[in-house]
Amino acid sequence: MIFSIAGVNSFTSRKAAAASSHHDGAETCRPGWATQFFSWCVQCSERSRQRQALAELDDHFLKDIGKTRQEAMAEAAKPFWK
Repeated sequence: MIFSIAGVNSFTSRKAAAASSHHDGAETCRPGWATQFFSWCVQCSERSRQRQALAELDDHFLKDIGKTRQEAMAEAAKPFWK
């Protein structure tokens, strides 16, 4: 009886190992192109918003973060995708 239980456990463990080694794409779901594009758009929008906020800071706040007006304006002038 112990042998049959060990045999069942051995069989089920082999079956589980085979199932876990089989990759049909359902287990490892990579984001599709639409999701990646949406994520890129969100990143670009956030980058643009931050650059606009930097450009609107007064000289006192720019000095606090160690930037000059020229550096802030150069950063704000960059295109949204860079």
